Amino acid sequence: MVDERTGRILLVDDDPSLVDSLAGLLEHAGHRVRSAATGAEALERVGAEPTDLVLLDLRLGDEDGLELLPRLRELRPEMSVVVLTALGTIENAVEAMRRGADDFVAKPVEPRRFLAVVAKGLAARELRGRSERLERLAAGPGGEEVLGEAPAFREALRLADAVASRDTTVLLSGETGTGKGLLARRIHARSPRAGRPFVELNCAGLQRELTESELFGHDRGAFTGATRRKLGLFEAADGGTLLLDEIGEMDVAVQAKLLHVLEQRRFRRVGGLAEIEVDVRVLAATHRDLAADVAAGRFREDLLYRLNVFVIRIPPLRERAEDIVPLARHFLRRFRGPGAVAELTAGAEQRLVGYHWPGNVRELRNVMERAAILAPPDGPVDVTHLPPLEPGCGADHDDEAGVSGTLAAAERRAIEEALQECGGSIRAAARRLGVARGTLYRKLRKYGISARDD
Repeated sequence: MVDERTGRILLVDDDPSLVDSLAGLLEHAGHRVRSAATGAEALERVGAEPTDLVLLDLRLGDEDGLELLPRLRELRPEMSVVVLTALGTIENAVEAMRRGADDFVAKPVEPRRFLAVVAKGLAARELRGRSERLERLAAGPGGEEVLGEAPAFREALRLADAVASRDTTVLLSGETGTGKGLLARRIHARSPRAGRPFVELNCAGLQRELTESELFGHDRGAFTGATRRKLGLFEAADGGTLLLDEIGEMDVAVQAKLLHVLEQRRFRRVGGLAEIEVDVRVLAATHRDLAADVAAGRFREDLLYRLNVFVIRIPPLRERAEDIVPLARHFLRRFRGPGAVAELTAGAEQRLVGYHWPGNVRELRNVMERAAILAPPDGPVDVTHLPPLEPGCGADHDDEAGVSGTLAAAERRAIEEALQECGGSIRAAARRLGVARGTLYRKLRKYGISARDD
């Protein structure tokens, strides 16, 4: 645990005399201090070394500290950031705090105020760390919400773990809300790049120019309004992993530049001349049929071949019926806190399992957050605490009232046949059906089937 009184501090300033002065103050107070004179150096240090607090000058030569701030927070969200600003530009400090800075210190620095702000920033970082640890405890081992026992889902996890140690490009395919981003983080966390940055860009809705600037950065004067050099996400992710979410929405012209980076591992900033070499593993995610987009001229075929090296399909929640109730309990436990009641009535379970979940796991999480607010904190969630969830709602099939009943009947018949073939053995039947034994126990209770408990 980080001591709130001392911490690991990075000074980002291009004034050597000020850096020496502030570093002396901080080291005398017991802090461990490093320094960086440029944005690129700051990103590299924060990505490579544990950092509790960054002291960020808003003027770094031609660089704008306001542009650098969100990049730093992306690398270490729990870290505190205190900006340094001249007395005449306090409005910039206010804007920095709006963008995520914890506090500011005006130059010339008054030592007592400066050290008090640093101590406050370290205390805020510690509070965020405690909150993160509690969330990990609520989420289970490893802090991951990549949970489920359905065979198709376990296969996706198996593939993710198998490819994690390689530098292979991975394409994550699945409907919106299935957990593609979480699986990407799992791959990064189990890879040799785990200690380096994990950076994410959602390509949906971004114009071509904005996408290029986000990915590759731009030099000063590259276009109207480009008053300062901006680092791109490829530079921010150097040594780590870059997730391109909803890559099917990327402009075709940007796709060509992306293909060049994937093949050559170098690029030019928008408006720049020098080539920048990077070492970045790219993961891509999409809910679209990219092959159909290639046929329609919306996606480059050569880029699809480059991304299609290793494809992992994440099944929608409607194909993971046995995971719905355990996931619901997991989210309920998360929103109520460790040790709280995380039970559902039989009616609530039936309502959840009978719904089609067009928004997948994300929608289920939102439903359980609402239920955690409405239900008594020491009691189970009932149907009255759930929103209207009509059976089969959102499904791409005929609106027949008996669809969910037909599926349930088919499931029951499959279980009964497996038990008959296995002589009534639950263990053997679970193995034959390809489900966990705990899942089969829940199904037996649901359908009132008796079997030999072995």
